[in-house]
Amino acid sequence: MAIAKNCSECDSTDLLVQNGIDTRGGYGPDLLPGASGVFVSGKMKAVVCKNCGLIRYFASKEALSKIAAKDGRWDRLL
Repeated sequence: MAIAKNCSECDSTDLLVQNGIDTRGGYGPDLLPGASGVFVSGKMKAVVCKNCGLIRYFASKEALSKIAAKDGRWDRLL
């Protein structure tokens, strides 16, 4: 899935991206339960709009392949 080049909030095209963000920090919550292992953290990218400040996070394909609704940590959105 391609990431939109316009902000969904204000329609600005002034977007910044950062790749390879760990989903589990030493002092923070696990943002993608099930995507991390003992020594490896799942990865995501962040896209921030310089105009309005909206931030969107996208899980990496590898992280997505590890999480599942059936393991009890995630519920399917109906």
